[in-house]
Amino acid sequence: MVLRHNIENFLRNKSNLFILGIFLLAFIVRLYFFINTLNQPLWWDEAEYASMAKSILYGLPFDFNPQRPILFPLLISLFLWMGEDVTKFFIGFLPSLGVVILTYLLGKEFYDEKVGLISSFIMSVFWIVLFNGTRLHADVLGLFLSLLGIYLFWRGYVNRNSKRNLNFSLFFMALAFMIKVNTILAPLIILFYLIITEGFSFLKNRGLWKSSFWFVFPLIPYFIYNYFEFGTIFSFIRGYVDPNSLAIKFTSGPNWGIFNFLYVYTDLVFFILFIIGILFVLFNLVIGFDFLKKDNLKLKADLFSVLAIVLVMGYFIFIERWNAEPRWLVLMAPFMFFVIGRGILEFSKLFTKVDKKIVYSAFIVLLLIGGYSQLRYTANLIEEKAHSYEPVKMAGLWIKENSIKGDIVLSKSATQIPYYSERENIGLTPFTDDVKEEIKTIKPKFLVVSVFEQHSPELLQNVDEISNSLEAVNGYFMDAEGTQAALIVYRFKNYDF
Repeated sequence: MVLRHNIENFLRNKSNLFILGIFLLAFIVRLYFFINTLNQPLWWDEAEYASMAKSILYGLPFDFNPQRPILFPLLISLFLWMGEDVTKFFIGFLPSLGVVILTYLLGKEFYDEKVGLISSFIMSVFWIVLFNGTRLHADVLGLFLSLLGIYLFWRGYVNRNSKRNLNFSLFFMALAFMIKVNTILAPLIILFYLIITEGFSFLKNRGLWKSSFWFVFPLIPYFIYNYFEFGTIFSFIRGYVDPNSLAIKFTSGPNWGIFNFLYVYTDLVFFILFIIGILFVLFNLVIGFDFLKKDNLKLKADLFSVLAIVLVMGYFIFIERWNAEPRWLVLMAPFMFFVIGRGILEFSKLFTKVDKKIVYSAFIVLLLIGGYSQLRYTANLIEEKAHSYEPVKMAGLWIKENSIKGDIVLSKSATQIPYYSERENIGLTPFTDDVKEEIKTIKPKFLVVSVFEQHSPELLQNVDEISNSLEAVNGYFMDAEGTQAALIVYRFKNYDF
């Protein structure tokens, strides 16, 4: 009777019905796309993490990339023995659903329940989270842990709810960093927020220093691993902010094209609502800046949201600079959606002479149109990419069936071939005299050439030059007539070259 009474009270609240509806929508949409992407081929990044996991599980010979933190492949290895799709469910599906819940909770904590509802609805249909939630990409799990950390920081530090919340906040942000390196932007956003709102007085906060233990302590095993595996505890900066990489990146100008991501994330309807919201939020910050050091929580939330968007974009514009993928900036998405929610609610106040039901109905229609646009784009993108790299997958599985452990493959698909074939892969490079001698020494069984990775004219010529030592044993084509080869597997007949 008590349970029934509690359920009835819950359902009497209209807000709770909206919450339930959004979460149900998020679950159904994710389940639909999950089912429709079962067994899809892995892309480069996915296969790299999965190959690392197979190396951990089964000792697959595979060179670990220092740019890839070890926690994500470790988590994959916990589930991969049960199957690839089971792994995607725990690594992608559940965190994707969790991101919707956290967007609601953080929006409600920042502002109010209405902003939480609007932002969580947009997140429930957001194409980047939906698409990458069907793949073994680290971005969605990294976003989930970062959002959880920010939510607990806001409750524990800003709202002074509990020191325990602050401890767990820093702990989860440390875990996020060990999933994907660029999630370090989350604690950096918090740092800039503290400097603006408190000056440097927060450095005198002993409780904050004590809580920092929960950020540092989980990283110690990771740093030890980096030292013994790569020779330095800071191996993860390679390719990101190490001196050599920065020197190359800074030869080009700032990547102003990152601003396009604001539209890429939102499409037309949500983009217009975002512009309305950001104009209000910025105006609110300008006129209320002097009150930031007081307990104006909505103003502080506006500041945090703007910082999240500006700092994430700023990193990729001024530091990373090279072409970025939309998923790399996904940390700013929830805060964009909070801004949209703020814009809708504040803009609706201008229509004082219009019935509120009509105003709210109009914005609900706009949200539904924007949501449909996101779902349609997601469906088209998933369908378009569903079979990409399938010949590489098929070739890897064929090699597994036609070889034994210890056999070696030469190919430029350095992550997918070892994952599917479970055989050691050696990178395919132009055949200099030294390379030829190495091939004669290691005696690889197969050589794979494909259109999926760039093969220089020199390399293709080298393969043609040793054609007498090769036998084409399998091939995959781009057309039904079998005239345009996409991938060819060669077997070494001898090493007389």
